[in-house]
Amino acid sequence: MKTIICCVRHGQTNGNKSRTFQGRSDLPLNEIGIEQANQTADLLTKCPIKWDLIISSPFIRAFETCQIIADKIDYKKDIIVDELAIERAFGEAEGLPISEENYKLISQNHFKNQESEQDIINRGNKLITKILDLHKGKNILIVSHSHFIKSLLIPHDQTLKFDSGIPNASLNFLVYDDNTFKKMIINCKEDNFHNI
Repeated sequence: MKTIICCVRHGQTNGNKSRTFQGRSDLPLNEIGIEQANQTADLLTKCPIKWDLIISSPFIRAFETCQIIADKIDYKKDIIVDELAIERAFGEAEGLPISEENYKLISQNHFKNQESEQDIINRGNKLITKILDLHKGKNILIVSHSHFIKSLLIPHDQTLKFDSGIPNASLNFLVYDDNTFKKMIINCKEDNFHNI
């Protein structure tokens, strides 16, 4: 039984624009982010998949992106807010510039109150397990954040790292057959929909 999960990164915020680690800061979409969310929603209207459920991170930037998508794809059910889909806690790194040096320090768990790579991967796995237990055979959209989405992708592609780029409002597909991972498509475009 095939389960399709599409992980959508939220649209741009001013934190993204200024290239800082947002983490648990609850920032709204900026004008560019609203436009990106609309473009992605338009793209999803061309996708042949009918979405059974939309899950959002509790943060406003993800929920606003969800609402724009839900309106355009004519999704009539409630958007489910799930704490497991929240962005990584960067602790004292929150608000610092995104740089190679700061990424290195984060990977070494240097900052107080930060979430480790393994901790966020474990949290991502909990959400996938929950979806496969409760919604096997369904098509699920998750609107979340860069590091959380990477926590779902990295276990299936060791070339990906937490400093790898995941564009704002991108579509990233994970496909399961029963509980077995089959494939993923990162930053999926319209011409790849037939490969899902």
